[in-house]
Amino acid sequence: MRRGFLTAILVAGLSAPALAQAPGSVPASPSSLSRQERNFIAEALADGMAEQALGKLAQDRAETEPVRRFARRMADDHGLKTDRLAGMALRHGIPIPRDPSLSARSHMSSLRDTPEGAFDRRYMAAEEETHARAIKLYEAQAERGGETGDFARDALPMLHSHFEEARGIMAELARGPAPPQTQAPPGDAPPGTSGSSE
Repeated sequence: MRRGFLTAILVAGLSAPALAQAPGSVPASPSSLSRQERNFIAEALADGMAEQALGKLAQDRAETEPVRRFARRMADDHGLKTDRLAGMALRHGIPIPRDPSLSARSHMSSLRDTPEGAFDRRYMAAEEETHARAIKLYEAQAERGGETGDFARDALPMLHSHFEEARGIMAELARGPAPPQTQAPPGDAPPGTSGSSE
């Protein structure tokens, strides 16, 4: 997958309603938000767009159904969150990123090149880490007032849920696949075994 295609996925992840302004509407003055609030919107928006793209990539590459389901949830949930953030960005004159961050591009490239059999663990480990970081960002913002504080408080339960789900799936993957459930015919136990299981 080429970088330009990944960028197109990120941009396409924003739905048309979020990007379209109502007729006659005028974006709020950039000065209506503090620099810190504007930075939060820009960072959260870039993170949300990256999560959507990674979720779409993981739906194609995942090897187990729990990881595919999680990836679908990431694309859907972060899509809704990103739409809200894009709406705030438009109202306050904050540029909407057209490219993923350098770290997101690097991460997507690494995941895209992950050998078969290793993708699920790498993706879920990264999701656990990125959601832990997002929770810190949103908790700090949730302590503030205003529109961005309200948004952060609304989003935190979802982020905590994603984090716990990622931890659970990662724990399952760490245990590895269950051994094959094959039974040898009676008396055909391999040499050196009793033929019975405990």
